[in-house]
Amino acid sequence: MILSRRVALGGIQLDELDERIVIRSVDPGIPHESMSAVNRMGGWGQRMTSQHWETLDVNVGFALDIPKAEMAERRQVLDRITEWALKCGWLTAGHMPGRRVWIEKAILPSSGDLWEWLSEYTITFRAYGVPFWQDEEAAKAVKKTVTSGSVSIQVGGTAESVLDVSFKNVSGSTIRNFAVTAGDKTMTLNGLNLASYETLEITHTNDGILKAKAGTRNVYGLITGADDLTVKPGAVTVSVSASRAGDLTVTSYGRYL
Repeated sequence: MILSRRVALGGIQLDELDERIVIRSVDPGIPHESMSAVNRMGGWGQRMTSQHWETLDVNVGFALDIPKAEMAERRQVLDRITEWALKCGWLTAGHMPGRRVWIEKAILPSSGDLWEWLSEYTITFRAYGVPFWQDEEAAKAVKKTVTSGSVSIQVGGTAESVLDVSFKNVSGSTIRNFAVTAGDKTMTLNGLNLASYETLEITHTNDGILKAKAGTRNVYGLITGADDLTVKPGAVTVSVSASRAGDLTVTSYGRYL
């Protein structure tokens, strides 16, 4: 078994579905990027007006070590692979330890002529919401009992990422207003009314959607200022300001191009 050519979806290894599955290749891909530009005044050059990372395709190539005469058996194994691929979820690869990518779509190959026992197949796994490989473990910074202060967090990866912020009210009184700043972005929640020992959670779903809850209450509609806390890799200072004291936790999963 060549460990570097292993791939798992939802924690289930492809080559463990059947011992006759032979993984030929795992291409981690690179995010598809769209850009717009306009000509500068004069005789040369352009100015880039927008840049957007769209999707990421991970291609997994495999073959079946099953004789061509056993076409029904080959069909059954392919059906098992199809069922595995369509579940989507977190994808990991043996040659990228500590990283994963959230897959939302599997593009399946045609089975072709099952008599051709030397055929190779390729499944394309596509990430839409977060088109990057990400660290499995988050970087974390914690500061206890803070009303106005800052922490430093080391953001990993090679691409811009986002911060998740948790702020637990330990003051014994209601926190009405809260603001968090990272880099040049400030996110504010006024009228928060965070009760004593209730926790504000500013988080992201697996597909990158921003969420904000105070206890069980959805407070996303209270957000003003920055629409997300995007940060570049490296040391990042995160500052908070609240009307009462709380315990601050900041986390970030590094993203990679």
